[in-house]
This record gives sequence, C-alpha cells and structure tokens, in this order.
Amino acid sequence: MTCGSRQDEDENMLKKDNSPLQLILLCAVVMSSLPLLAFGLNPEPGPVEIMQVPTTVAQIAFIFAVALQVGFSNLFAPMTGIQRSLIGTLVLYVLFVSYTSSVPSSAILAPSWVVHIFFFVALVSYFSHADPGQTEIIWTVLGVTALLHVCAFLFAWGVWPEEIRQRRLPAFDNIRHLGYFLAPAAAMAALQFVVRRDKVLCPLLCFAAAVLYILYTGSRGGAVAVAAGLTVAGVFMAWHRQQVQLSRVVTVVAVTCIAIVISELLPSLPWKPVFGRGVDAISQTGTQMLSGRREVWTFAAIAIEQNWLWGYGPAFMGQIPEYQGLPYRHPHNIGLQVLLHWGVIGTMLILGAVMSFIPNVMRALRKQPALALVPLSLIATMCIHAIVDGGLFYPFSTAIAIIAFARLELIGRHHRQNDVGQSETEMSQSASGGCSDTGWHS
Repeated sequence: MTCGSRQDEDENMLKKDNSPLQLILLCAVVMSSLPLLAFGLNPEPGPVEIMQVPTTVAQIAFIFAVALQVGFSNLFAPMTGIQRSLIGTLVLYVLFVSYTSSVPSSAILAPSWVVHIFFFVALVSYFSHADPGQTEIIWTVLGVTALLHVCAFLFAWGVWPEEIRQRRLPAFDNIRHLGYFLAPAAAMAALQFVVRRDKVLCPLLCFAAAVLYILYTGSRGGAVAVAAGLTVAGVFMAWHRQQVQLSRVVTVVAVTCIAIVISELLPSLPWKPVFGRGVDAISQTGTQMLSGRREVWTFAAIAIEQNWLWGYGPAFMGQIPEYQGLPYRHPHNIGLQVLLHWGVIGTMLILGAVMSFIPNVMRALRKQPALALVPLSLIATMCIHAIVDGGLFYPFSTAIAIIAFARLELIGRHHRQNDVGQSETEMSQSASGGCSDTGWHS
C-alpha cells in the first residue's frame, strides 16, 4: 500500500468516527435530567423514579450508537486485557449481588449501574477516536442545562409554591438534590469564564444562576464543594503556571458576593440560605451541624459490619431488613455507600478498575493541563460533595462524573498515543528514509 493511499484511508476513518450522532447523544445524556421534571411532584419517589429513566435511556442510546459505529466486538478495543477482565468481572458481580440481595430496590436499581459501566466503556471507545476539540462542547451543554434547571425551579415555585416549600422537586425529592450537579456545573462555568479569552457571558450567567440556587436553597455541601473544586483548580493552574485574566477572577468573586446578598434578601423558605445556616452552625453541636448525618453514618457502619463481604446491592438504605423505616436512601458518604452496596469484594473490584486507568489520568494532569482543567475540577467538586451527601447515588450526577473521568483518562491516552506515534515515525524515517505509517487503526 502506498503512502498516499494509507493517508487517504486514515482520513476516511477519521471522518467516519467523527460522526455527529455520538456527540449529539452524549449531549443528550448531559441534558437528560431536564425530562425528569415530567415525572410530576411525588412526595416519596420509589426506585423507578430514583433510577431516573431518561438518563438511563440516553446512556443506552449512546452505548448502542458507539457500538454500531466501531462494531460490538471492538467496543473494548482501546482497553488492555486487565481492564477488560476487571470490568467484565465487575458487571457480573453487580448482577450477582443485586439479584441475590434481600432488599427489593436493589434488583430494580441494578440495571442503571450496569448501564453506567458500559457507558464508561463506550466513552473510552468514543473519545479514543473523536476530535478532542469538538467534544469540549459537552461542558457548555452542562452549563446551559444547569441554567435551564434553575429556570425550571423558578417556574415550579410559581406554579406549586407549597410543594417547593416542602422541599420537593419532581424526581429529585429534595430541591437541594439539584446541587449534586449544579455544584460541578458552577465550578466548570467559573473556570470557562476565567480562562477563556473571548468575550462570552454565557459561562458567567450559568455560574451566577447555579451559585445563587445553591446558596438560596441552603445546600452547604454544594457550596463547600464549589469552593473546594475551584480551589483544587486554582492550585492546579498555579502549579502549571497557567495564565488567567485577573479581572475575570475578580468578577467571579464579585458575582459570588452579590449572590450571597440576594440569597439572604429573597423571600425565606422553611430553612435558611447557606450563609445564614453557616452563622447558625457556630453555636450548634456536632450532631445539629451535620443534620442527622452522624446517625445515618452510624447505621451504615453497623449494616456494613453485618454484611461486609458482599454488600446489599444498590439498595435503599431504609429498606435493609434491620433498618426498615430509616428515613434515608443512602448513607450520605461515598465510602460508606460503596461498602454498603458492594461489600469489600466489590469495593476492591471498583478500586482495581479505577486504578487501571489512573496512569493515563496522571499523564493528562502532567502533560495536558489546559485540557485536563475542567474535568479535574468536575471530579474534585463531585467527590468532595459525595463525602457528605449522595451525589454519586443518583444516576444523572453519576453519569456526569463518569464523563469527566473518561474525558480525563482519554486526554492522557491521546497524549501517550501521539508520543508513541511520533517516536515510531522518527524511527521509521530514520531507518528507511521513506514514507511512514502514522495513522491509528481500530
């Protein structure tokens, strides 16, 4: 095969793999929380509502679109043998534990977790062949989705004020649950506004709306998560000496201060905004400050001790036989949640699978700081929030975290492939003095 024909073949493959269908479906996953509002006001959402069907369906559509594009047999192609084995074992383990669990909600919620796993696999395959520049649009879509949710909240407040005063929002049960993804969206939007050089106000508007919602609804976890995520991003930028526009940093701080003032001046809800709750926390005991979390953490620890090896599957915590009636669905802590659901064996499988992708994540953080900044801030924000809440219990916010991790891992993968390709090209040219094969192949 000649040099020219091989180059044409590679260009055709690139065009084929850059089909917009997968990107459209990925954006649909990012926006899939909006149809959840159609579930209606349900004071006690069950497992089906908590599974957040639109998000699960959008993920399945993306998985099939990628599989049809690359071939079902090639879906795992970008991964190593160890990674494939770990992921395959994890899928079987999730199914086994969920359908042998004594808790009914575990079997109902199991499919959403299997979908999460295959969604990550499909993301790895898609990002391996997609144009990195085009896929950056997903962060803008996330910011717009956050803005639309705040608008939906205002609409719901106008139509069903009494329901909102009871903290209920369609499919989210508690209006603070929007903070599970408004917090990372706020951190992402602030970073986009600070680092971009073009004159765009959309990221600032998304940041202002998300932060105002978090502050007004009294989501202390969300507020702390945004601050922590931006702090991690700031340290990361300083480490890599990335330039930012100081005037825009000042603008973000000013908008935050204005949002704090507005949240305190708006008509009061049955609970105080974040700033007021923070002031009250000064005189509160540890139990009051944690809003019942010490109790739920204690129950979770006891339940884990009684079934520490296998876990209970992705069950509602209040349905565990020994703790029926407990008014919590999850333990409000990601470490306890993983152990409660999957036991020690499942936790080790999850950690093993995650760690197998860490080398590429670290490569992205070291070699591509500009591209890694946004997914890093998203992961940091969501993980910090998950320490004191259930952001990684619900499918939609979990899907956003999976996208961020897959994006970060594939940034490192692309950098490694480019280094290898460049090295092989130089060696080939040096040895033959002729043309070289520089394209990638699935």
